[in-house]
Order: sequence, then C-alpha cells, then structure tokens
Amino acid sequence: MSFKSRTIGLLIALVLSVAPLAVSADQEGAITALKGLNDRFNEAASNHDAAGILSLYADDTVWIAPGKPAVKGLEEPRKLFEFVTSNKGDVSHSIDTLFVSDDGTLAVMIGSVDAKIESAGMDATGTFLYVLRPGDEGWEVAADMWHQHEEQR
Repeated sequence: MSFKSRTIGLLIALVLSVAPLAVSADQEGAITALKGLNDRFNEAASNHDAAGILSLYADDTVWIAPGKPAVKGLEEPRKLFEFVTSNKGDVSHSIDTLFVSDDGTLAVMIGSVDAKIESAGMDATGTFLYVLRPGDEGWEVAADMWHQHEEQR
C-alpha cells in the first residue's frame, strides 16, 4: 500500500472515529442539505450541464486528481466536467459516508462514482471524497479528491 493510500485511509478513519453517536437537529438539517447537493450534482450531470456541476464548488476549491498535485480553483474541475458533459457522459454519485461537524462548519462526504463515456471508450467506477463548507448559497465543495478503481480482471 502506498504512503498516499495509507495517509488517505488514516484521514478517513480519523473522520469516522470522531463522528458523534447522536445527530443534532442542526446536523440533521445539514445532512438533508448535503444529500440535496449530491442530488443536484446527479441532476446536472444527467443534463450534461457542466456549469450546473461547477456551481456546487467554491471558487477556491482544492482539486486532487489521481497522480497529480493538488491545485486550487475551478480550472481543472471545469476541464473535466466540460469534457464529460460535451461527450454526453453518464456520471452519477452515491453517498457511502457522510460526516457533519458538531458546529456545522464542515462536512465530509465519501461516495461512489459511476462514469460511462461511450465516445471515449470509458466505463469506470471510482470513489470521491468531498470536504464541504457552508457558503452564501448553502453547502459548497471546498475540496474534491477522487480516483478511478482499477479494472477487475
């Protein structure tokens, strides 16, 4: 297992280990809003709407793509989402784990992604990890880290 994989695994374990056993009313409201954000992602992706997907992201989002250094801003996510939507890609997210801090200032969403772009010969699954924060228009993605699973042989 690589250092990066171990580090990510430890981060996820830490986040999950501090998750409260009981959920407050504020956290319940945040959970509902965050599930709505995921629904809006899926709707925009289904409509091949790159701008709609990008509207869920903070302007200073930290983008962590496989095999590349982290970058800040929307340039890299814009490139990916415009490629996917212009090629009529079929992309959807499902939530596997959702954590909201006690004070409601931070959330972590971990989930599965299915992506199929027939024109590019792509049919893949992967994992995404969002760090989210409240913004002027509701929750926004402050960091997005993702990877594509290796094909099973």
